[in-house]
Amino acid sequence: MEAKTILINKIITKMGPVLQSDQLDYLYNILTISLHDYDVTQEKNEIIEYDDFDRFLCEQYYASLKVEGKSPKTIDRYMEQLRLMMEWVQKPLKEINSEDIRYYLALYQQRRKIASSTLDGMRRCICAFYSWAEFAGYIDKSPARRIKQIKFQIKKEPALTSGQIEKAMINCKSIRDKAIISFMYETGARVSEVAGVKLSDIDFNERTVLIHGKGGKDRISLFTDKSAMYLEEYLMNRDLTISALFESKQKGHALSAAGIRTMVHGVGERAGIERLHPHRFRVSRITHLVDRGMPLQDVQELAGHTSINTTRGYYRNTLDNVKYSYLKAAQ
Repeated sequence: MEAKTILINKIITKMGPVLQSDQLDYLYNILTISLHDYDVTQEKNEIIEYDDFDRFLCEQYYASLKVEGKSPKTIDRYMEQLRLMMEWVQKPLKEINSEDIRYYLALYQQRRKIASSTLDGMRRCICAFYSWAEFAGYIDKSPARRIKQIKFQIKKEPALTSGQIEKAMINCKSIRDKAIISFMYETGARVSEVAGVKLSDIDFNERTVLIHGKGGKDRISLFTDKSAMYLEEYLMNRDLTISALFESKQKGHALSAAGIRTMVHGVGERAGIERLHPHRFRVSRITHLVDRGMPLQDVQELAGHTSINTTRGYYRNTLDNVKYSYLKAAQ
């Protein structure tokens, strides 16, 4: 990597804790433009040499993820997996080979008893780092290239029926909880997105909401009169000085994604619905919209999926749908 790029990344890393993602993007562009006509000499390059090359690599990678616009949670996950591998393997990052990675993953799964799906997530984080290191010119060839995808079966839970959703609503303890479940189902939003909605994002006239999605990608989602009714009733008895749409039981604080999960789990237990969690409402909405004839491309847009194949993966076909299609084709 050029000394100029290393210098820019170092500045981005230092400013990361005090600037927002869009501000970091702006700073990166300003630095890139401002330094374009300047040469960074060898002396400058020597100034930013590190005694600890691993620390240097980690800082450069962190800066790269920031510039790419990865969310703080995603960056934390990538860096944590890198730290874990370094602790277990006890070798410099540049010297780790394919066998070291395979041994580390196998040993970690054996000792921690983690699922293969979790292990494959760790593998993806490691592969992402070494792909970046190879592209940036820090290593000749990524040792993770030879690490094959870890096979695992995804247990696809069925979509909730209309009866189950109504049962969940009946077993809510408050109008706030009813508003959350109805809104979460109708918008098809992720639990983190629901927790991130602000009052100013809601348009009751158009029945729309601005969803702040993964990777800083905003989109518009919709809700019906039913959700609007619950939301309006909830907001009538709530302190509207709080910017978040949903307030936690601890007055004056926004409801977190973890708080929504806990609430939904309690609703599931009271309603007798096994493994009820927020994601099932998202899966159910996608399935129900496709069943009712909404084009897959439109459902993709509503769900905030980059690829239509992801939307297909969420769809849960039912035996009734298969029977209907079969009888219609057989006539």
